[in-house]
Amino acid sequence: MGGSESKSRDQSGATTAAGAIAGLAILAVAAGVAALMGDSSTSDGRRTMKAPGRDMRILRDDFERDTASYFRDLRRK
Repeated sequence: MGGSESKSRDQSGATTAAGAIAGLAILAVAAGVAALMGDSSTSDGRRTMKAPGRDMRILRDDFERDTASYFRDLRRK
């Protein structure tokens, strides 16, 4: 009786530890993916954004400074 109870407790503890390690690994991967996808700045710290109407990225502060001319130039092309 004592031997089988001890064995199942050891297996349960190992399963719990393996589950915790797997959970931490999943969280670490998710955090890394979120950091890569959420990085919308250049190396000098200026933020970028997807250019409206184009398939490229532009500097957000340049766009916000003069949005009317951006769209005017976009229609000319």
